[in-house]
Amino acid sequence: MPITKRTTILLTPEQHEGLRRVAFERRTSMAKLIRDAAIEVLEDEEDIREGLRSLTEARGTVSWRQYRDRRRGKGDAGSDL
Repeated sequence: MPITKRTTILLTPEQHEGLRRVAFERRTSMAKLIRDAAIEVLEDEEDIREGLRSLTEARGTVSWRQYRDRRRGKGDAGSDL
């Protein structure tokens, strides 16, 4: 395992009990569940950043109006969608 950092989190009794139960059912540790959840959050954030970045790239995209007009037959007949 790579170098790790220790942290402390505060859980309500209900959160702690729920996490303990899930860890028991999955035969893993509470710490592993928390690490896995942290990885999911970080990956989701990375996906969001990549998606937003791609939305700012205009090359190869069409506006909603251009798309609609092409679908209705009002746009460039020879252009690709």
